[in-house]
Amino acid sequence: MMTTPNLSIHLPEPDLDGRDLHIGIVVARYNWAITGAMLEQATAELIRLGVAPEHIQARSVPGAFELATLAHGMLASAHYDALLCIGCVMKGATRHDVVVSDAAAQGIQRLALESGIPIIFGVICAESQQQAEERIERATECARAAVEMARSLQQLHTHN
Repeated sequence: MMTTPNLSIHLPEPDLDGRDLHIGIVVARYNWAITGAMLEQATAELIRLGVAPEHIQARSVPGAFELATLAHGMLASAHYDALLCIGCVMKGATRHDVVVSDAAAQGIQRLALESGIPIIFGVICAESQQQAEERIERATECARAAVEMARSLQQLHTHN
């Protein structure tokens, strides 16, 4: 019988110090009642974490499908430590929501991997308006993830 060794793995606390970070936000205007509220919450959390308001640049696109395209353009035109893509895709009568949400996720992930810049997927994929409204606060978690990932990658680069 094999026994599992008692490993005491210490994971460092996430670095959520947003000072001197430059964060870009791309927000979809489609379902603006949801995405606008998410934009407000994400921005407030970034500022609370120490990101200077002048270091937060927000841009909008028509819908979630276009998030990766503008994120790509933002990365090509300026320096960002992380980007946050905000959108809301709700289930409809057809499978359009599946196509849009899958394309948004794949485009954002591909861009993050190709650029080496953290791009946080803040797209809500909801079954209903109520379900989307219940998830608006996820924007705060996404803002925290942007800061944490920016700091994590900076630490990797300074230790290598």
